[in-house]
Parts: sequence; structure tokens; C-alpha cells
Amino acid sequence: MEGLTAKVFRTYNASYTFQEQLKNTPVDGTVIEKILAYNRANREVAILCNHQRTVSKTFDNQMNRIEDKVKKFPFLIFLIF
Repeated sequence: MEGLTAKVFRTYNASYTFQEQLKNTPVDGTVIEKILAYNRANREVAILCNHQRTVSKTFDNQMNRIEDKVKKFPFLIFLIF
């Protein structure tokens, strides 16, 4: 098909897959069940498109803050008791 780029194909494929997965949404379900069905459909599309989470730019700072809190934790327990 002329004019069909890889980007257009991926978008079509992801949209089609998402729509098909949303058909599994319970019509009479609760809001929580519908959100769960939406998240499952979204996850399937992410897997299909090979989307992956990346490490955030502030990851090192977050880890340092967590490590500092862990180091202070035994001291805090001593103060409580």
C-alpha cells in the first residue's frame, strides 16, 4: 500500500488492538472493573508496541533520599521507645 509508513501502521495496529481489548469491558461492571479493563487493554497495546519504562532523570536523587531515611530509621525507633 503506497504511503503506508511504519509509524502509520504501528498507530493503526495499536488502535485496533486497543479497541478489540476494550470489547472485554463489562457493560454492567462497576467503575473499578471498567478501569481495570481499560488498564489491561492499555497494557496489551504497550506490550505490542514494545513500550518500556525508563529510569527517571531524578532516580539517583530519589535513591539517595531513601537511603538517608533508612539510615535515620534505627535512630528514630530509639527515640520513640
